[in-house]
Amino acid sequence: MRASTTSQPFSGAPFDNASVAARLAELPATADAGALTVSTDQGEFAAFRATPAHPEPDLGEAILLHGWPEYASCWERTAGLLLAQGMGVFAYDQRGYSPGVRPESVGEYAIARLVADLDDVSRAAGLERFHLVGHDWGGLVAWPFAANHPQRLHTCTIVSTPHPRALGKQLKTDDEQYERMGYMRSIQDHPEGVARTLLRNDGKKLIDLYGGAVPGDLAASYVARFSEPGAFLSVLKYYQAMDGRDRTPSTPITVPTSLVWGSEDIAFSRKTAELSARYVEGPYRFVPLEGASHWLPESHPNDIASTVINQAREHAANQ
Repeated sequence: MRASTTSQPFSGAPFDNASVAARLAELPATADAGALTVSTDQGEFAAFRATPAHPEPDLGEAILLHGWPEYASCWERTAGLLLAQGMGVFAYDQRGYSPGVRPESVGEYAIARLVADLDDVSRAAGLERFHLVGHDWGGLVAWPFAANHPQRLHTCTIVSTPHPRALGKQLKTDDEQYERMGYMRSIQDHPEGVARTLLRNDGKKLIDLYGGAVPGDLAASYVARFSEPGAFLSVLKYYQAMDGRDRTPSTPITVPTSLVWGSEDIAFSRKTAELSARYVEGPYRFVPLEGASHWLPESHPNDIASTVINQAREHAANQ
């Protein structure tokens, strides 16, 4: 496994990894930033990485893991804020999103495979221990990674996504949470139809899904990248692979963990988010953001960055 730098922009500019890295490099708080390709046995993952001009020794580096339907570029503003506090950042496009990792089999998009990707990609990038920040599907990967690889993490910050077991319980017992997951069942039953609906008319339905929380030019870049041949159907396989048999998430979560959740989240209810505390035995903080939507990386980077930094500093003495 290896990581190599690249100057080749991916489609979706000016919000591809190269463009994001170029803007981060212009910030006074940044010493160096660039796009890179991380090669593992599974393929080549597109990424960006930046180091702070004035690193704070106790903070180290964070891996930022995106969700659906977004790319690593969703973290640009959060990354800039973390760099300003002296924390390094690394973000990559997950399988299906990275053109170099688009397997055909639905089974290759199971959560266990995504967790293994994080393990492989982080090691290939030379990150043996780090702070983990995951939003949406990034959160669904972060929970089991924290449970099964606690020695790899300083802290874990989950954005929007409840613990998988909390979600599973609520789906069986809470009609509100079940209804919120209707989009997931639609994807599982008719992925091609969902793809056509969301991407037609220059992605109008997909852009509407963001509810105005994602800036228009960034949303348009998401649409452009998802419109590449094979891209959107690949990322929809995440949902198709959710067959109820994946037991990757385990308890207890022992690393310092925070869950940042918006009160207007379209996917996850407050009850489900609050239930997540039951599955964490280490230091835990629930951070509700009143009036905030599901799309927190784009709309509330300050809240995310402050949660990450405060948690990192609070527990630095115990590392």
